[in-house]
Order: sequence, then C-alpha cells, then structure tokens
Amino acid sequence: MSKGSYHHGDLRSALLEVTAQLVREKGARGFSVSEAARRVGVSIAAPYRHFDDREAMLAAVATRGFAELQQVLDGIADPADPVARAVATAEVYVDFARADTARFEVMFAAGIDKERHPELLECAGQVQSRLQDALRELVGDDAAGLVRRAAELWSIAHGVAALLVEHRLAHVVGAAGADTVVAGAVRAWARGLDSGSTG
Repeated sequence: MSKGSYHHGDLRSALLEVTAQLVREKGARGFSVSEAARRVGVSIAAPYRHFDDREAMLAAVATRGFAELQQVLDGIADPADPVARAVATAEVYVDFARADTARFEVMFAAGIDKERHPELLECAGQVQSRLQDALRELVGDDAAGLVRRAAELWSIAHGVAALLVEHRLAHVVGAAGADTVVAGAVRAWARGLDSGSTG
C-alpha cells in the first residue's frame, strides 16, 4: 500500500491490511509497527491512535482471521453422515489455512497473549463452538466430552494444516497423498468414537 492510498478516517483498516501484507513477506516475528506506518504513509506515532502496541495490531489481524474462519465453517454443506461432517469440517479448516498462510500464521502467533485481547479470545472460542456443533451427533449429549472431542478434531486439522503449510508432508506421502491425510486421520479418529472408545 503506497503513501496516501488509504481513505481518510479508515487508517485502522489500512494498517490491518498492511500488517497482513508484512506478515506475508516477513513472518509474524518480522513485522514492525514502524514499517506498517511507513507503508501506509503516516507517522510512526499514528498507529498508536488505534492500537496500544505491536501485539494489538497482530491480535486485530488474528481476530479478523478467526471471524473469517467462522464464516467458512458456517458455509459447509451439512452432510447427513456425522463422520462425513467431521471430515468436511477438518478439510475446510485445512483449505482455509492453505489459502492464506500469513493469515493462518498470525492467528496462532506465539507472541499474542489471547488473554489480553478478549475479542480475539471470543472469536477463537466461537470456532471451538462450531467444531462442537459439527460433532454433536457423533459424540452425544456429554457436554464435557463434546468440548474435548472438538479440541481433538481441531488438533488433528491444525496439525495437518501446519505440516502442509510448512511443506512437510508431500515428501512423505507424495503430493496427491498430502491432500488426503486429514480426511484419513479424521475417519480413523471418528471410528474410535463410533466404537464407543473413551480414550
């Protein structure tokens, strides 16, 4: 984004766009407020009218990412089979991660303390809720079990997504096989639920 290219009064949105762009180029650790300000064409102090600090800028981008993930999960066609629903949820998650790896990196950046950013924490919690909804028929009415199983599904999907984003799967299972890993993993996990496993 070049100097003066943002609309007056919309500096916050312009800074978020540039933050995402910088993370795409340099990673979350390489992002700086001063570089974001330079690219937008404002003083180094200007971003602090909208964000408390560097972490707050990254947290705002992460919050937007979780909101976008919610929308994607909401848009899944609802398969009648509960195992197929779990697989579809995991596949959509992986596709979301691969579609914009910078966004995905910021959403889970180790330097962001979610406890300091309630909106981010809430958005992440909404994703957990959507995973729970996808598993409700498969798991049943056990509230604590549903939370745990949704966390397990998230862990499977996130693990595969991270390996794919980092290009660490294709050399093991081949390019075609990499695209089917998450479905296979979720089906194997779900078979354990179907058989009444409580492990």
